[in-house]
Amino acid sequence: MHSSKLISIVVPAHNEEENIALLHSEIRNHMAGHPAEIIFVDDGSIDNTAGEVRSLRAVDPLVRLLRLSRNFGHQAALLAGIQSANGAAVITMDCDLQHPPELLPQMLEAWKNGILVVQMVRRDTVGVTWLKKTTSAIFYRLLQLLCETPVVPGAADFQLLDRKVVDELARFKDRQPFLRGLVSWLGFPTHQIEYIANTRHSGNSSYSVARMLRLSIDAVTGLSIKPLRLAFFVGTWTAIMALAYAGYAFVTFFRGKVVPGWTSILMTVLFLGAVQLLSSGILGEYLARIYLQTRHVPPFIVIEDTASASVDWVKHESEVA
Repeated sequence: MHSSKLISIVVPAHNEEENIALLHSEIRNHMAGHPAEIIFVDDGSIDNTAGEVRSLRAVDPLVRLLRLSRNFGHQAALLAGIQSANGAAVITMDCDLQHPPELLPQMLEAWKNGILVVQMVRRDTVGVTWLKKTTSAIFYRLLQLLCETPVVPGAADFQLLDRKVVDELARFKDRQPFLRGLVSWLGFPTHQIEYIANTRHSGNSSYSVARMLRLSIDAVTGLSIKPLRLAFFVGTWTAIMALAYAGYAFVTFFRGKVVPGWTSILMTVLFLGAVQLLSSGILGEYLARIYLQTRHVPPFIVIEDTASASVDWVKHESEVA
């Protein structure tokens, strides 16, 4: 059951106890006049994140706590919140206040004008390091090169999705989803709004270099088969060059011009070995995705959902209508 008036705001939270109350206050200030449930998805926090959300529920019944059994990752937490949302539109944003809550009315205005996807595009980030900017640029460049449906550079998980888009997303059964890419692949009319990301209010980011690399691999293997095709073409080209070299060696042998030296042979063997290992690695990533999909392992496990107030609100509105 969904509401034609309710807006759902999904906020993944991993060790964000110091940001919960302030973000809630900012959202309510900028969403005045718009009924909205705020779904905080506690992604295996080890601090008092869940306790902070429960405290807010005492004064705001449309605050929801969705607690996962462990840390499943940012994308899984987003998916959990989106799938449990009751609103006619779903807004996803981070808990660290880098996504400006003051832009929420602008996103809603675009949605009311018929836009099904409002994608916020980060133009810059206040106080970000050179390393972070570089790795982010490489990430989006990689997606542009390898994905069949490129993601807009700077696109973040700060977006508004109409209920139609949410319902289509629910049809995907990816074990390792990359939501920005899936939304782009769906092809719904999209309106982009640029913004400058704020500095993180408190705490530390959970996105390490290793997690960014893992996200990049998940994004590419989940959205494109270009790496497989690339491995095929590189392997074909290497085979042709190897055959040509074998022909040269054969002719040289019968002419009696045996060229001494092991360097060329060693380099050839190393090159062929590198190509084989690279191709095997690419195949391994895709096979791993297939393995996880066939096991039907859930992308997340919910152990607590305080959904009653939101559901009651939707039921009341339906009865009144």
